[in-house]
Amino acid sequence: MKKFCTTIGNFDGLHIGHKAMITQIINKSKLLDLSSQVITFNPYPFEHFKFDKKRILGDRDKLEMLNDLGVDRVISIDFNQDFSELTAESFFTKYILDEGTKYLTVGKDFKFGKDRSGNVLILENLCKQNGIKFEVFEDVDQGGERISSTRIRDQLSKGNFEQAERMLGYKYRITGQTISGKKLGRRIDTPTANIEIDNQEFCLNGVYLCKTKLNDEMFFSIVNFGPKPTFDDYKQSLEAHLLDFEGNLYNQSVCVEFLCKIRDQVKFASIDELKAQINKDKKTAFELIKSYE
Repeated sequence: MKKFCTTIGNFDGLHIGHKAMITQIINKSKLLDLSSQVITFNPYPFEHFKFDKKRILGDRDKLEMLNDLGVDRVISIDFNQDFSELTAESFFTKYILDEGTKYLTVGKDFKFGKDRSGNVLILENLCKQNGIKFEVFEDVDQGGERISSTRIRDQLSKGNFEQAERMLGYKYRITGQTISGKKLGRRIDTPTANIEIDNQEFCLNGVYLCKTKLNDEMFFSIVNFGPKPTFDDYKQSLEAHLLDFEGNLYNQSVCVEFLCKIRDQVKFASIDELKAQINKDKKTAFELIKSYE
């Protein structure tokens, strides 16, 4: 059985602090002649318990980034009701001990087990009893403040993409497959690509200027991310209108990179009002594009 250097967490956003922790286990695995392992969750605990918190990153982008970092194995635990009932000791046995962990590092705020009953002191004792080297990973600061997913969510929700990028270490993006939507774009004379987001709720809501990558080509785009209140559709969706593009977008893989926010979501009294606003959005977008060319 393979033995691992392991870290555990949501890693939502996979920001600079997360990457530093994961790089540590990769480096340790090479020193100790072990393999590296990241244990994460899908859905996240806050999604399972329906807390008032929205995700940063989609699963596809997170897995791709983990692979790019060079992690040997990723375990994504299905956070369901049965899993939420596991005691701290049962979690440790099943997901740390039985998965071959010989070295473990987590953040100082790490909690595990039913009702978050386990903490780093309990984890340290369990590791000591089972011959596992344990370390608490120190927070990564930037400008005197701790880098955290909470701070990144706050900046993204405000459309402050440059501030978020400094903490993320990359330009914020969402990758997905284009799927058949409700054909609402035809009703407003603005064809859009409906991008699969796996029924997940993200921390953005509004109309944005983006760059959308399609087949290694980049197109400026206007993206509606959130509900469509004018059509009484309050489920979050991600739809991109690619500027200066003609062709079929169905069943294509696209990557949407967010540049800036154009406006908030608004419920219009009629489709004609919405069309007029979309024309204004396009004019605004073409003015904004000058800053990104």
